[in-house]
Amino acid sequence: MKRLASSLLCPVERRGYSHRSGYTLIEILVATTLSLLLLGAVVAMFGRVGNAITDSRSMLEAADRLRLAGERMQLDLAGVTVTMNPPRDPANNEGYLEIIEGPATGAASSIARTTDATGTPTDMTVGDFDDILMLTTRSTGRPFVGKFNNTSAIQSDVAEVAWFVRGRTLHRRVLLVAPSAFTTPVAAAGFYTRNDISVHLASASTVVPNTLGDLTRRECRFAHQKVATTPFPYDIRALWHWSVTSVSGTFPTLPTLNECTANGWIASLNSPATALPSLDFWTNNPSSRLAENALSGGAAATRVADDVILTNVIGFDVKVWDPTAPNGAGGQGAYVDLGYHNDAYASAISRFSHFGHPNSHLLGTANTAKTYDTWSTHYETVGTGLMGDLPGRALNGLDDTGGGVVDSDADKLTSPPYPCPLRSVQVKIRTFEPDSKQIRETTIVQDFLPQ
Repeated sequence: MKRLASSLLCPVERRGYSHRSGYTLIEILVATTLSLLLLGAVVAMFGRVGNAITDSRSMLEAADRLRLAGERMQLDLAGVTVTMNPPRDPANNEGYLEIIEGPATGAASSIARTTDATGTPTDMTVGDFDDILMLTTRSTGRPFVGKFNNTSAIQSDVAEVAWFVRGRTLHRRVLLVAPSAFTTPVAAAGFYTRNDISVHLASASTVVPNTLGDLTRRECRFAHQKVATTPFPYDIRALWHWSVTSVSGTFPTLPTLNECTANGWIASLNSPATALPSLDFWTNNPSSRLAENALSGGAAATRVADDVILTNVIGFDVKVWDPTAPNGAGGQGAYVDLGYHNDAYASAISRFSHFGHPNSHLLGTANTAKTYDTWSTHYETVGTGLMGDLPGRALNGLDDTGGGVVDSDADKLTSPPYPCPLRSVQVKIRTFEPDSKQIRETTIVQDFLPQ
């Protein structure tokens, strides 16, 4: 028993066997490989989580920017100063609203492409992008603030505001209505470098500030100025436009603040159309789009992005409410593009289905812009300067209707392009987020109640 206990307490090492003191090289290599694979999986997982967080943050930021832009437009539309029943009398000091429907409405399939080459697949993510909205608006909260004489700020409760897209950037140009800002004409050259005030040409080289009554008249509005080469009806297309070779006609646009603050820029500066084969909004290729700095003198600009409100825009669509338009459900009433039915004024099927009234001289076509304007009655008293017409007379005489006086639309020199009330507008803004490739869209609707 003693011998057995002793052998249990102090076992004798068997012959031919020994204790192992570590791992073999193969075991170490296998363990290292497994550890690296596990570490790589963890790193990849964290990378995907990080990318997802970055994309989510980018999407949230893009959605927030779009929301703020929509809210800003809603406030501008809610504060519109004019009654939507053209024509308006400048003596009422109401200002204006103007909508320009670009030709991309019916021709987008031949313009927006997934690459720069013509004939490549149509980019169906791109919406109507070439509309323009201009109006005078009154702030119900904080006043509008702008530069004055390059040394101080100026405030006004009323402003002339223009919304438009250049390239894929949405611009909101704000010019304060401040008729008492200065009382004598000042130099037009370089004016917007020093001031954010709505003005019109007093001469070929000087400007004076606008009142709301002045802005009722088209020739006093931003980019509509009356010069020898742009007579009545003072269309912006005579000054600022570009063209796409795949579609006949020209696309309207406005000068950006970048261009207006170039050395020597004046309101009557003209720029020829730029021929473009097609548009690729996702690649940001300036050879296929109208660049931000494309018009004359832009390279010398001193204020670059003060009017930029949104980037990566692939749709800016302004529609009007037409109570007489077929809505596709057997009834009437729909938001439509101006000239949506591509027919003449005489054969119109609804208020806004045609290209415009011929006497407005803003008559559009299937491939050119159509315009809604609150217009001005003063053209009946001052004439238009076209075809030798006389104030207060129709082109072919005093009285066309047998009443002995100019008392009907047929007797008048001019007409608004769409001589009917505008009860509501709808604006859709579409953007994309380049990192996540996500598309966002917001819709703004504003009703104009009769006053």
